[in-house]
Amino acid sequence: MASCVLDAETVRFGRLLHYAGVGIALLCGAAAYSCLFTPIEKDIFNVSVRIDELTESARNAPAINTEHERLSGHLKAIRARYAALQSRVPASAESGSFLKYVSDIARQQNLAISEFQPSRSTEGDGYTAMEVIFNGRGSFASICSFFDQLSKLTRLSKVKDVSVAVADDSDEYPLKATLVIYFGLTDKRSDKAKEGGHG
Repeated sequence: MASCVLDAETVRFGRLLHYAGVGIALLCGAAAYSCLFTPIEKDIFNVSVRIDELTESARNAPAINTEHERLSGHLKAIRARYAALQSRVPASAESGSFLKYVSDIARQQNLAISEFQPSRSTEGDGYTAMEVIFNGRGSFASICSFFDQLSKLTRLSKVKDVSVAVADDSDEYPLKATLVIYFGLTDKRSDKAKEGGHG
C-alpha cells in the first residue's frame, strides 16, 4: 500500500492557503455586516426615534390644539384691529378736508381758530405723519368741548401740544395747539417680502 508523503514546502503552502481562506471569509463577513446589518440597525434607530416623537406629539395634541385656537383667536383680533386702523388712516394727507372739519368743530363750540400752519410730512414706521399748528381763542368751556369733540374724530389724529394763556380782562383764553394727523399706512412685512423677492 502506497502512502502519500508531502514535503514541508507543500504543507506550509497548504496552511497559507487555509489561513488565506479564513481571512477572506472573515473579511466577507465584516463587509456583509457593514453593508447590510449596520444600515438596518440605523433605520431601526431612526424609526424608533420617530415613533417616540409621534407618541409625544399625540400626548401633547390637546394642549397644542388649545394653544392653536388661542393664537388663532388672537390673530383674528389683531387683523380686525388692523382693518379698523386702516379705515381711520387715509392714503394721502387730505389736510384741507381735515382742517375744514376741525374748523367746523371749533365754530360749533364757539372757539375762534386762526393761522392753520401745516408742516411738512415725516416718515414713521409704516405710516406718514404731519403736524398742524393753529391758534385759537375761546372760553374755558368751549376749549374743553372742542378737544372733547376732536378726540371723537374717526380719522386717526392726536393732540401733541396745547398751551393756554391767561387773560385777566376777558373770559376768553388764547391758545396754541399742535395736532398730528396720520396717513399713508403701509405694511412693513409686505414691503420686506417684496424686497426679498427682488433680491
